[in-house]
Amino acid sequence: MANAMEHVKCNLCGADDYRVVYAAVDKVSAKGEGGYSAASTELLTDQVVQCNKCGLIYLDPRPKSEKVVDDYSNAVDEKYVSQSKGRLRTFEKCAEFVEKYSKKGKILDVGAAAGFFVHTAQKRGWQAEGIEPSKWMVEWGKNNLKANLRAGTLEKAKYPADYFDVVTYWDVLEHVPDPMASLKEANRILKKGGLVVVNYPDIASNLAKAAGRKWWFLLSVHLYYFTPDSISKMLEAAGFEVVKTKRHWQKLSLGYLVERVKPYNKLLYKVADKFVKALNIGDRQITYYLSQRLVLARKK
Repeated sequence: MANAMEHVKCNLCGADDYRVVYAAVDKVSAKGEGGYSAASTELLTDQVVQCNKCGLIYLDPRPKSEKVVDDYSNAVDEKYVSQSKGRLRTFEKCAEFVEKYSKKGKILDVGAAAGFFVHTAQKRGWQAEGIEPSKWMVEWGKNNLKANLRAGTLEKAKYPADYFDVVTYWDVLEHVPDPMASLKEANRILKKGGLVVVNYPDIASNLAKAAGRKWWFLLSVHLYYFTPDSISKMLEAAGFEVVKTKRHWQKLSLGYLVERVKPYNKLLYKVADKFVKALNIGDRQITYYLSQRLVLARKK
């Protein structure tokens, strides 16, 4: 519906001057499922544009911000939590990485989903907590992981200034209606010299360029598409200095990864699914890189 959409200016530089990267397509042709959920495979149908002034890539027009937040708040995501084994292993590596740059202290995970990272950090001795819009996810994490989670958004949580040592965004910033405001709020609640950690799908990666419109991270839930250049510019504008960037590796079950191929290539999915089931290897944990990057920055 037209009134469910909004026009937005560039979130990085404020310009209203862009070129179209990918034109909108008929929503009837969209495949996948999940809607506003962490494990969504619903393919992008909205227009993707790139700012002519600073290069930021984003959706315009896009679903209204309040609708995005409301949909996430009411999301139920059984598929996401079904991959607990791989997610916990992934976040062990993530926590090890963070600990190379910060002593253990207060850490906040923004968009914490079911709290797998919060749970991991708690076990490793951090004073960890998470903020997550999905009420279902928060309850699941509290009940199953004993994770210290709070339902809501970062901007409305009103954490104290100069409070946290680290703020993390794992697969989150591209979903946020106003990433600049979110990063500025993260800066406010961080202690001087505190760290922010962001991982994101890199639309400038060779994999993204080769896949084009069929890139697996072109999803309906992603409002922004960052590159190493644009994320660095945004962090700088929000009061941070980039310290480290690298490829981001994750671990999930082979069966789950094969299932996510289905919206893009049904024939490949059928062949791979049959193979995985025949060998009974669907639960095997696979470490993979599919064009995501991680950036760590320090509050100035």
